[in-house]
Amino acid sequence: MDKKTLREIFLASASYSLGSIFGPLIVIGGIGFFLDKLFGTKPWILLASVLVAFVVTNILLFKKIKKINQMMEKYRQEVLADKDKLKNN
Repeated sequence: MDKKTLREIFLASASYSLGSIFGPLIVIGGIGFFLDKLFGTKPWILLASVLVAFVVTNILLFKKIKKINQMMEKYRQEVLADKDKLKNN
């Protein structure tokens, strides 16, 4: 992998992270906000929905980090294989 590819992976991971943090917070939190207004339970449903958004965010980020770690391990194995080939030649 060259530097451009690594940079693209980093930017994609950063944008995914931001999306997976703010997406659930805005969507689930927004639903909680409107339900609070509808039922007059301010701020309890909003707080519960923010907690749910936090859990969803952590699950999404954990899955993405696991995938990135697998990609980096694969890259490390490729680099080590290339070094072995150069050493043997």
